[in-house]
Amino acid sequence: MATSEQTPPRDVSTARTRGLAVLLATTFLSLGNFAGLLAVVPLWASAGGLGSAAVGSTTGIMMAATVATQLAAPWVFRLLSLRAMMIVGAALLGGPAPLYMLSNDAAPILLLTVVRGVGFALVVVAGATLIADVAAPGKLARAASYYGVAGALPNLIALAGGVWAADAWGFPVVFIVTGAAGLLGAVLAWMLPRGSHGAFQAVSGKDMRRVAPALALFLATAASFGAASTFLPLSGPATAVAALALLAASAGIVLGRLGAGAVADRMGSGRLLVPTAAAAALGTLLVAASLQGPAWALVLGAGLIGTAFGAAQNDSFVVTMRVFGPARSGTASTIWNIGYDGGVGVGAFGLGWVIGQLGHAGAFTALAGAIAVVALACLPGALRRPVAEPAQPR
Repeated sequence: MATSEQTPPRDVSTARTRGLAVLLATTFLSLGNFAGLLAVVPLWASAGGLGSAAVGSTTGIMMAATVATQLAAPWVFRLLSLRAMMIVGAALLGGPAPLYMLSNDAAPILLLTVVRGVGFALVVVAGATLIADVAAPGKLARAASYYGVAGALPNLIALAGGVWAADAWGFPVVFIVTGAAGLLGAVLAWMLPRGSHGAFQAVSGKDMRRVAPALALFLATAASFGAASTFLPLSGPATAVAALALLAASAGIVLGRLGAGAVADRMGSGRLLVPTAAAAALGTLLVAASLQGPAWALVLGAGLIGTAFGAAQNDSFVVTMRVFGPARSGTASTIWNIGYDGGVGVGAFGLGWVIGQLGHAGAFTALAGAIAVVALACLPGALRRPVAEPAQPR
């Protein structure tokens, strides 16, 4: 995509580069905490004897707390700078993690998870808002892909590794290591640029209609990942196979984000959302068909889900940012993150309830069908002209 923009002064360019590097490191550690416990907390709850609905609630209630905090963004932006939001959020993610080992009863697990959900909301809203400030002119999609990779890379170790480590070394090791990662992220966040504040502005119905297809497709794709990351290790595969499948999903997220960033910079954002939803539906169907084997099909299905989720993250984020523009980046990041976290939570919570009626394979099959329906319903809106990037007056 061709742009014509004045080269920023050297000191401004250096500050942006430094700010981006610190943001990526802080995001890596904070979301490493999130990824490391995403599948482990449900396993911990299951080990305590909780049923599938309650196990799904461990992810669902975290995402509900996250969304509730994001809905309070207009007030949070007035109270805290973006830097302070990152510091507090990372601390709330890391601090409670070791406390999980005290009990695997429902009440304490859910209470700690709510606290971590608030922290997660602060980190992702502040981080997604800051990326618009530190991105080079005309390179928002590329910077967004780097930011997404910083959040996705820990999954390569933490999502699959957490499941394996809990089985091999015990749950306390995972809780302590992920807690330390979150707290280190809080320390690094002190180095973020000072003085940046988010702002939430009212949005028009026209703008919401422009982003609605992208957000609906993204939510459906996120639901597939939320369901797989929560229930795949509990659905029958051996621990090693489940860990390998989650590793494939994590690698897919990274590849999807990088690929989507390059495509959006060249062809315009919004091109990938329907194909990613279709890929997520296919991946979910493969998972449903291969929970008892063959292992390669399960790994392939999980990899498709991850790749679709990663590409949809980047494409939907850029669509949302470009519709609302740099002046409303706080509003855009809040709306987008609600779609992200709401989708993951709905996938985990909804599948937990459906499993009781249809079993694991039936529930994953039903989810695949629901994603396909959403993709077909959103097809006309998603195929409209891609959104152009507004000039960034910095």
